[in-house]
Amino acid sequence: MTLTWRTVSRDDVPAVVAFTNLVGERDGTGAVTTQESTAEMFQAPHFDPSTDTVSAWDGADLVALGSTFCRDTLVDGRAMASVDGAVHPDHREQGIGTELLTRLEARAAELAGERHPGEPLRLRTSGGLPDSSGQRLLEDRGYAPDNYFITMQVPLADWVDPGGESVSVGLDRARQEEIRDAHNDAFRDHRNFSPISAEMWEHWGKSSTMRPEQSRLVVEGERVLAYAVAAENEPGVSHVELVGTRREARGRGLARQVLLGSLRAAREAGCRISELEVDSTSPTGADRLYVAVGYEPVRVISRYVRDVAPGGPHLS
Repeated sequence: MTLTWRTVSRDDVPAVVAFTNLVGERDGTGAVTTQESTAEMFQAPHFDPSTDTVSAWDGADLVALGSTFCRDTLVDGRAMASVDGAVHPDHREQGIGTELLTRLEARAAELAGERHPGEPLRLRTSGGLPDSSGQRLLEDRGYAPDNYFITMQVPLADWVDPGGESVSVGLDRARQEEIRDAHNDAFRDHRNFSPISAEMWEHWGKSSTMRPEQSRLVVEGERVLAYAVAAENEPGVSHVELVGTRREARGRGLARQVLLGSLRAAREAGCRISELEVDSTSPTGADRLYVAVGYEPVRVISRYVRDVAPGGPHLS
């Protein structure tokens, strides 16, 4: 098989969507996208599909796809770049994944050098489910597991609402900057966190998948103290993208309030599932809260990292 390697363009969106959804289903990772949200991703700030994507084609068939993104700020004194990609399940064990990763790493190093010259680089990527072929490839390349994200779900038809009044209110888009400020405060003590810029937040907040009516806030005065921001990447699945509480307001049960409000709103909207992810290294013990309101774990996705010193060995 002779492959054509190139970046992707907006004309490739239908193929990218079909590829992403097929891989997510076959690998059991839950990854899913739409044409609209994929086209929106191509317009994300500081992301250029003409340089920051890699794809391999067998004629008209997309057999490998990946992208890289470098954060604007250092994380624990390092440049942080994601290298995310996949090979079509029917074309694995042929060396395509190795070539894809080599190309993604090279671009990640370029981006890090442009944005953070002279700084060490941490490459970060998903290892997928336990014992996946992706994990084996990453470990062969010197990556090591760093943490795990646990996907948790509530089947809403069977959910038993614990009742009680909620002080949470619906998401007002006029409060987007206040929510960003609350989020940056809530997560500043979490590993691998860097503040989300106003530009990136504005782009994300305008996504076609966002569901303000399924999101909830706790507001005191003019300040957002807690938030649960939901999206619908898959029809009928309310995905809580972000949930958090300002550090000063922890211990008051506010995260529980916004989660219960979001669960009720999702059920009222006709959704069949509410889901979210929790970092296994969360310092707040968030998984205990999620279990308490009805969420149960359904899968675990690993995150792998590889550190590269300035002037260190070539990434390939």
